[in-house]
Amino acid sequence: MNNQGYRPPQQNNWYAPPPQQKPAAKKRTSKPPQKKRQKTSLKQQFLKLLIVLVLLGAACAAGYVWKAQSDVKPYANVFLDNVSVDGIDLSGKTWEEGSRLVWDQINQKQNGWYVRLRNQHGDYKDITAATLGISFDPTAALEQAWAIGHNSQMSAFELRTEIELAKTQTNAFSSAEQSADTTPIDTILSTLEQAAYRAPSDAYIISFNPDDLNNPFTFQPEVYGQRLDTTAIREQILSMVQNLQSGEILLQTELLYPNVTVDQLKKTVELRNRSVTSISTTSTEDRTENIRIAFAKINGTILRDGDKFSFNKVVGRRTMENGFLPAIEYAYGQQQMGWGGGVCQASTTMYLAAVQSGMKILKREPHSMAVNYTELGMDATVSDTKGREIDFTFQNTTGGPVYIAAHVTQSSSSKRRLVCDVRIYGPSLNGLSYKLESEVAEVIPKPLTPTTLKDKEATYVTYTDEQHVIEGREGYIVNTYLVTSQNGYAIARDLITTDEYPCKEDIIYIGKKERTGGK
Repeated sequence: MNNQGYRPPQQNNWYAPPPQQKPAAKKRTSKPPQKKRQKTSLKQQFLKLLIVLVLLGAACAAGYVWKAQSDVKPYANVFLDNVSVDGIDLSGKTWEEGSRLVWDQINQKQNGWYVRLRNQHGDYKDITAATLGISFDPTAALEQAWAIGHNSQMSAFELRTEIELAKTQTNAFSSAEQSADTTPIDTILSTLEQAAYRAPSDAYIISFNPDDLNNPFTFQPEVYGQRLDTTAIREQILSMVQNLQSGEILLQTELLYPNVTVDQLKKTVELRNRSVTSISTTSTEDRTENIRIAFAKINGTILRDGDKFSFNKVVGRRTMENGFLPAIEYAYGQQQMGWGGGVCQASTTMYLAAVQSGMKILKREPHSMAVNYTELGMDATVSDTKGREIDFTFQNTTGGPVYIAAHVTQSSSSKRRLVCDVRIYGPSLNGLSYKLESEVAEVIPKPLTPTTLKDKEATYVTYTDEQHVIEGREGYIVNTYLVTSQNGYAIARDLITTDEYPCKEDIIYIGKKERTGGK
């Protein structure tokens, strides 16, 4: 940056020359006035007096001009009072002195000026005058300041008036006008913005682990992003450039929030219901194994919103090829051996979990007789016998996926007892809960007359003189209600099923074979 001069503008010498005096008139010798001459002498005296008055007026005027010039002269080569450029008081300084002060300050500012952009990690980037090609030129401001009281076109009186006025007011000028290329600012901020940007990412369910009853879900945590808003930073930098003010700007990023968090996901996979039925201690290992096989096929099932669950489709046919074993089952009003015996306890436990977790029950039928693992009206029988199929089905209407975990586990109350444990996870019930309650509406008495049957297969007895009695039972009409509670307080009790468990007469089995010898 070149210092273009410490010389004030050339001034015209408008000062008036000192006033000039005329030579005195020579004395004449004259003859004594005649009477006629006396009249002429009076006219001459009057003329002389008039000339004297004119000369006195001219002298006064010249003196007044001289006085004005004298008042102006001290300011001819210096700045007037109360005149400043870029905050520097130039009062009483020559053009060279004032110009030098202003240029020195500008050079010092330009050489030492910077804006430091620092991030939260301590990394920084400096913007200097050289970065922007800043060039300040105070010439115009200096000339404006000098022009006050130094206008060669003004009279001394006008200049004196301007000088006096300057003493009562402030005349401040600034060389804020500068040439600077702000493109580098945008480039730097764009680079910083890109470097600071971190995209947020949503949490999601990595896996459903139905065998981990304590932590059945694995989540990928959400990630918060960040961005640097450079709009306000740019305005701050430009203001500092304008005023050539050095300083530091802390680059503070703002958080970018993910759409889905782990906490939000956990509300979509809350435990809606856990249902448990006890396996009898008299249950054979084969029967218990059939329940395990059925649960293994159900365990880990995920139903999307609107999906339907069919027990028979999921578990499949109860055959040896599918791994099932023969065991006692409830069928046609009695207990008998059958492939997959025990699977009905699995379907019943599934029903209890489904209905008490808010699923829409589509199809469910009770057993023909009471079972020992749940109350009347709370069971659900199934059958895969061709022509006599009975299925248990329900639909997910929760608005989100549901997840099913089904196991045969050890009872928490006894190490010797096993239980069926079914858990259904899904969207939060938000304080709602469901519970089944059943009531016997009617007891149907057992018939008084027994039925006698020959034991053709010799299942119970062999000879005609032997008999085996299977006691009948009374029947029941049972109403089952679904009680809805909100935060522990019942708000509804709806009748959902009315089941009939038929009565059964005593059956006497008599052997078919005649005895030929003694007993």
